[in-house]
Amino acid sequence: MTSPLPLLAAAMPLLLAACADVNDTPVSSTPTQMTGDDRSFLQSSITDQLKDPDAALFRNLRVYELSGGQGRVLCGELNGKNSFGAYVGYEPFVMRIKDGQVVSQYVGTGEEVSATGLRAKQGCEQAATGEMKIKADLG
Repeated sequence: MTSPLPLLAAAMPLLLAACADVNDTPVSSTPTQMTGDDRSFLQSSITDQLKDPDAALFRNLRVYELSGGQGRVLCGELNGKNSFGAYVGYEPFVMRIKDGQVVSQYVGTGEEVSATGLRAKQGCEQAATGEMKIKADLG
């Protein structure tokens, strides 16, 4: 009887490739200046979801231009008020905009470790390195 190990070892790269997200497209990112349109996107898409949009505080704002016409990435930290009127603490956010639309955004939730907070932090770290992966446009 032959061992299945050689067959399994040969199939492993194919199995791993099938698990990869084929929609992750690598792009380069270059730091750039924040525009008035960038600020409008922040106001309309992030702060409008807060209990008190006028009380939103931002810090560590950064903007990156993506290669291949894939838009811009806005990164930073946001602090907003809760239902009791108290600030909840700064949370990371990342937003990709393209052709006047928000393509994706992740904002921390105020929890110690949240999936959206981790995605926001990871997206900003990737943009800062000059290379990140984005979801391919669907059409």
